Amino acid sequence: MIQRIQTIFLFLVVVLLAGLNFFPYWQSKAGDMTLFSYGFEQIIGGKPVLEYGLYISVSILSGLGALVAFIEIFMFKNRVLQMLLSVVNSFIMMISIGLMAYLIFELQRTVPGKFAPGSFMLALAMFMNILARRFIQKDENLVRSVDRLR
Repeated sequence: MIQRIQTIFLFLVVVLLAGLNFFPYWQSKAGDMTLFSYGFEQIIGGKPVLEYGLYISVSILSGLGALVAFIEIFMFKNRVLQMLLSVVNSFIMMISIGLMAYLIFELQRTVPGKFAPGSFMLALAMFMNILARRFIQKDENLVRSVDRLR
């Protein structure tokens, strides 16, 4: 059923993962370098220069995670598949977090910086996905217990 609490959590996962593409997840202390999920922006001579490269893979993974979560919302009639998609989505987000951490720590070696809102959005999306999985499992256990009584 779409009105269940896990649907709200999954919707928040979609919003957070889609929002990750609009917010930076690392910024230099001087403010001249910024890491977005789609690229690395550096201000050279007063003009922003955007470099894509490996950085765009975080954007691709977050988009894929948002798509899986969106599909997962409408799989409410098949809770086992919904739980499987939740595990797959957690795996996608773990890869994305690992890649994001690698990119941040590589930049931290040369330029001091700080985490920006995007890095926390991915962690919050992971937490919401875990909560959704927990409530889906709870529903499945409830249905199985009612089936045993019949």
